[in-house]
Amino acid sequence: MQSSSKRALLGTMLGTCFWGLSGTASQALFQLYHFPALGLASIRMIISGLILLVILRPSLPERKNFGRLLAIAIFGFLGTQVSYLLAIQYTNAPTATLLQFLFLPMVAAYEALTGALRWSKRWNIILGFAGVGTLLLIGVFSGRGFSILITPIGLIAGLLAAAAAAYYSLASRKIVKDKGPWWLLTWGFLIGGLSTSPFGLLSLSQYQVQVSSSFQWIAIWGLVAFVIIFGTILSFGLYLSGLRHLPATEIGVVASIEPIAASIAAYVFLGNVLQPVQYVGGGIILFAVILTASKPPEAANTRKESESFEGKKG
Repeated sequence: MQSSSKRALLGTMLGTCFWGLSGTASQALFQLYHFPALGLASIRMIISGLILLVILRPSLPERKNFGRLLAIAIFGFLGTQVSYLLAIQYTNAPTATLLQFLFLPMVAAYEALTGALRWSKRWNIILGFAGVGTLLLIGVFSGRGFSILITPIGLIAGLLAAAAAAYYSLASRKIVKDKGPWWLLTWGFLIGGLSTSPFGLLSLSQYQVQVSSSFQWIAIWGLVAFVIIFGTILSFGLYLSGLRHLPATEIGVVASIEPIAASIAAYVFLGNVLQPVQYVGGGIILFAVILTASKPPEAANTRKESESFEGKKG
């Protein structure tokens, strides 16, 4: 059980790093090439779903699961994709990541209220470190104090992305355990992508960009391919795989490593310079992740006994 939990933590860390990198890739598409956000959301979901469908050939959705699947696809996957990309377009990748990270307290509050998570002072410390670290990493300090680049549209989009991420993190657990994460991603991406395809295709048909060489076209579609493969298929797959072994709150805390990847990539590829305090923020986030990974043995045993009891009861 502990070995599975550690693999889930490592997989989640890798997946969230891919999310952070793909966020910077999306920002580059928007800033440098004015790529439409709805078009990117549509093609990343449709192509990802088709790739998984060809490779995995999953079973067809059953009637009893279709309602939940439809809700997760529309309000979860599609909702978080569109709102997160709009938040990036109207702010930037690190700021959008901070706003989306607000899904963690939403998930933690829900699991604490429903009894899925046994709250303790340790969780207060972990969430506190993760939240403060993210603020220090994403925030900008100047003579006027602390500030974040937020536009009204970007703020609303970021909050919607957080709500959508909290929803699919919680609602996906049953289907993930029954059908597996890749089954859910295949049909969720296809349903979500097809539902927004009319708007996405319309925005793509109106897309015009001045390019001076074929290399720029290669760069554009190379960034799109990166977002599809690493920022959609692998990132979501690794994240949902972690939900099979760990509570959504633990997975969410580990996902706080995403701002580190986003900020580093923004610095390397887009020239966003980090201040010393931002490196401190990244270190605090890593400390929160280490606290999550080094859970006390008694906590792990309690969860194991609880799952064993539920299995016998079922």
